[in-house]
Amino acid sequence: MKTKLTILLIASVVASLVVMRSQGPSTAPAPNARPAEAPATSPVAVATRNRPGAGSVAEPDTVTETGEPETEIIMGIEVRKDRECSVQRHYVDLGNGTVTEAYSCVPKEKVTDAYEHYSDEELRVLAYSDARAASVLGKRLVEVDLDESRRLLLRAVALKPANLDPVMWLAAQAYSLRGTSPAAQDARANTYVLTRTAQAMGSGAGIEWVLADLERAGFSERDLAELEEQVRDNLRRIREIQLEVYGESVVDEVLL
Repeated sequence: MKTKLTILLIASVVASLVVMRSQGPSTAPAPNARPAEAPATSPVAVATRNRPGAGSVAEPDTVTETGEPETEIIMGIEVRKDRECSVQRHYVDLGNGTVTEAYSCVPKEKVTDAYEHYSDEELRVLAYSDARAASVLGKRLVEVDLDESRRLLLRAVALKPANLDPVMWLAAQAYSLRGTSPAAQDARANTYVLTRTAQAMGSGAGIEWVLADLERAGFSERDLAELEEQVRDNLRRIREIQLEVYGESVVDEVLL
């Protein structure tokens, strides 16, 4: 009897399981199953130039990853970083008793050299003791009166011996001609004299390439000696200007 009851109980459990399986698959997640992923979207391109590696510093940029100009907040308003102006705030009277704030982008002013606005005669007067005036006028006259230009640029060096750019500029601008013509040989000679003058005043400019150029052009030792005398003439003139204006000179008489 007991055996029959056991068989009936097992048969009942089996029947129940069959019924449950016939009702469809279970909706409960299986153990360790991952949750369903969201539908895939189209990939988004990400710029990498603004993504520095560890320990590096990102370089400034004016374009965002979306291609839009980068902006910043100035005085409470959003403005582009690549603007070529400065933001300024001003006030506008509306005429009805009220005033409102307004902002404008004022173009940045370029710094100009005040000496450029002076006439030649004004610069000539200033050039007596002003190295900058002598340099500006000397460069202005280089295509008009080379001798006067050279005199003024040499004076600029005398008045401010720490700045030897005027004579080196003259060598590069007025005496840059190369070739086999007499004018080219004259240019080589003047380049040598001006560079040697700058060297005597403390410049580190090299002279080897000029010497090699002169040798190729056929300059002899006697020719070089004559050029060295012109260098001494320049130094004498510099010394005279310094003694006249300052009462002393940085040019050692030994060089003369």
